[in-house]
Amino acid sequence: MLTAGVPLGEVKGRDAVPSAALALSSALRPEAFMTVDLPRPEALRYLWREALSLSADVPRGYVLAAYGGLPLGFMKQLGPRANNLFPDEWRIRKALI
Repeated sequence: MLTAGVPLGEVKGRDAVPSAALALSSALRPEAFMTVDLPRPEALRYLWREALSLSADVPRGYVLAAYGGLPLGFMKQLGPRANNLFPDEWRIRKALI
């Protein structure tokens, strides 16, 4: 299905959840979200859609996950852990060497 434009996100309860397509879009303003550049093992865990723990200096809220300066998608930092918002249908299903 084709659409015009980039979906910004959707409202869920009191939150405005950014869309995964926005993270990969050239329309994304990098300064709009805190960006966390993940090392390769953590980036793979993100792409496998596993839960991640971010450092304590990352503020609560929506964070842009990146690898090598390229955006991967969004996470929601909750303090001791971060919810992975990478779409389930996009996740890596096979182990990489």
